[in-house]
Amino acid sequence: MDLRQTINSPDGKPVTAPTFEDTGGIHPQWKGYKYTATAGATNIYDEVVTVEKQLRGGWYELLDATTKAVVDDYIEFAVVDKDDVLGLFATYGLTVGVDVLELKKYVQTEYINPSLLGRQVFLVGSTFVILAGLYLRTIYESTGADNVCFKVVTLAYQ
Repeated sequence: MDLRQTINSPDGKPVTAPTFEDTGGIHPQWKGYKYTATAGATNIYDEVVTVEKQLRGGWYELLDATTKAVVDDYIEFAVVDKDDVLGLFATYGLTVGVDVLELKKYVQTEYINPSLLGRQVFLVGSTFVILAGLYLRTIYESTGADNVCFKVVTLAYQ
């Protein structure tokens, strides 16, 4: 008995060795955001997703040449629902405009290396779907005495 399943590309051609690089007609998009984290505070930045996309990863980079980040600073990335897009707020007793439902934290407590300049990349060999109306959340935990300027770039397919 043959348990293999035939998979076809969007144009109907059989795919015999599927890889992620065969994107099935969707295209990569790199989107950048620049932020300034307030010193000594938890900084949260939310960017609304306007069209459904498949997130593959991204990176962050410290922008200040004098690097005002300190060793105990860290960054996190998540996908959140703030507007009850998934219809789950009632299930968890949450209120739109007050509560936030964290759906996936895909980078947790990534401590900043203040002496390392350049991109800190996060990529996986596949993607996960993010529906329109959800938010990409960046959290920068600052423990230092100076504000930190940094950028975040996401890599998604749509």
